[in-house]
Amino acid sequence: MKAHIARRLLPLALVASLTWIAGADTSAESAPQAPTGVWRIDPARSDVQFTITKLGFEDVTGVFRQSEGEIRYDPARPSASSIQWRVRVASVVTDALNRDRSLQAEEYFDAGRHPYLSFVSRTVRSRDADSLQVDGDITIRGVTRALTIIARPRATPNTLTFETDIEINRYDFGVRGGSVMGRLIGSMARVRLVAVAVPAGRTGPQARVDSLR
Repeated sequence: MKAHIARRLLPLALVASLTWIAGADTSAESAPQAPTGVWRIDPARSDVQFTITKLGFEDVTGVFRQSEGEIRYDPARPSASSIQWRVRVASVVTDALNRDRSLQAEEYFDAGRHPYLSFVSRTVRSRDADSLQVDGDITIRGVTRALTIIARPRATPNTLTFETDIEINRYDFGVRGGSVMGRLIGSMARVRLVAVAVPAGRTGPQARVDSLR
């Protein structure tokens, strides 16, 4: 997608994200309170849901169920926060096994060469009392584009949740589909990201997620 992927068009968090990398915003920053520190995205409670229209009227919905990542969060200074989130393409689930396999094929996500979808933040700032604006880079099928999302954080002492809704043009990432089906499904995918994170020490080793970009 050229220099911008569709910004938040619905009322999504890979991650998320997702939120987000150090900047120098010193404006009034208000966000739900949670302990400052490193949080690990909990794959059991986080996912990426998507909906795309087929034949102009039929919605097909699916979800990527396996994800991992890290959030560095400072509720007093959101601009010092960051997120890295990646989703395993092979974890896609729709209501049809053959379609799940097709989505991993070369003409779609090409999971053999590009096994992950990822989001890495660059800057974050408070948008209002309930949301953050996160600027970052999303990579799908080996193509990286800039993405701005509006994330809605919810925090407790034990969990940190980010939710966001976006729309993505699949053609911007080379997800064209087969010669026939590629023309029967819509270009825009509606995506909902939900990232639920817990303190890093509770999710195992502290190893950082590698090769997210």
